[in-house]
Amino acid sequence: MSMMKNKASWKKSSDLAFDMKRKADEAIKVFGKDRVINAVLGVLTDDNGKIIALESVYDCLDKLDRADLASYAPIEGDKAYQEKVIEILFGPYKPKSYIKAIATPGGTGAIRAGITNFIGKGDPLICHDTFWGVYKKMADEFERDFRTYQFLDENYTFNFKAFKEELEKALGDSNRLAIILNSPGNNPTGYSLSNEQWDKLLDLLRKKAEDKDKNLSLIVDVAYLEFAGDGNSQREFFQKFENLPPNLFIEVCFSMSKAYTAYGLRSGAAVGISSDKKAIEDFYLAFAHTARVNWSNTNHGAQKVLVELNKKENLGKYNKDLGMAKALLKKRADIFVSEMAKEKIPMVPYFGGFFAFIPTDKAFDISNLLEKDQIFILPSDKGIRIALCSIATSQIQRLVGSLGKYL
Repeated sequence: MSMMKNKASWKKSSDLAFDMKRKADEAIKVFGKDRVINAVLGVLTDDNGKIIALESVYDCLDKLDRADLASYAPIEGDKAYQEKVIEILFGPYKPKSYIKAIATPGGTGAIRAGITNFIGKGDPLICHDTFWGVYKKMADEFERDFRTYQFLDENYTFNFKAFKEELEKALGDSNRLAIILNSPGNNPTGYSLSNEQWDKLLDLLRKKAEDKDKNLSLIVDVAYLEFAGDGNSQREFFQKFENLPPNLFIEVCFSMSKAYTAYGLRSGAAVGISSDKKAIEDFYLAFAHTARVNWSNTNHGAQKVLVELNKKENLGKYNKDLGMAKALLKKRADIFVSEMAKEKIPMVPYFGGFFAFIPTDKAFDISNLLEKDQIFILPSDKGIRIALCSIATSQIQRLVGSLGKYL
């Protein structure tokens, strides 16, 4: 007999990404680092396989007063941190709406808070069918009705028709729903919605929100924002989140993990956007309550680092470090896309982010064959995810050659 309640009794399961990483680590011990290709986990590494920790970030962390590192942060996050998150997130494309930010443990905390606050037990949570697996795990834990639609059509472009059909079906079943959309730099595909696609999607949501009995929430996961475009071009769509109906709420999930190489510091924010002042106040109170009863508060040191780094005297060094990291990822992506074209291997168009994606229904079979070549990728029912962020530049040609052989 289990002491866990029925809903808390989960079957033993492993995380495939970490299982594949373990296999790669074991292969390195046997064959040596130069013989093994590890294209599994979503962390940025240099060409020697060492995780990149931006010097400007960790120099700033080292210089913090220990009292700041040891102290509790306010439940909602330092006010300066909240303000800086909003400034950094939107850049010149801040929507003219009511906006508030709440500190969360990484982008994951922001997503989790959205799932638990916007919808209730049994309500629909709509997501594209290529997604970070934790979305569904959260939905299952909190008994939300996780539903998917075909993300990309036969031309590898956003499948608006499939999204519309799933949205209409969900609205027929419930008066309250939430939508998760991971763009730009989608994990696992590397796909980003265009400005025109955002217009079409938001026009549809506005139309559905004409029914005042319906409550629609859009949770936008932008974990890979800084690696999904040049300058601020990838932020343009944020400006479209204004003049929305009061029953259409936007949450943008901000993360320090990728842009600040602060994966383990667990710092992020839930940023609410609404045309309705009361709705944004309700959001702030609800998410603050979620913070208090779940994680109490988040990493104070990371919050201080974000604020300090974005001061005039420090920003130049951080931007230089980030620029070098982005250039490394872009170099790898350019080589990968070029080699894939030479091999004539179909792939989802890469717009940015840490991953590239090859659609195939043979992903697990191919993964097993690749392992014999000491090559490790992440297979799924939809295809193969390649972590461009963690593969050495010199190994890309060999990786693509093996993919071509087995595909």
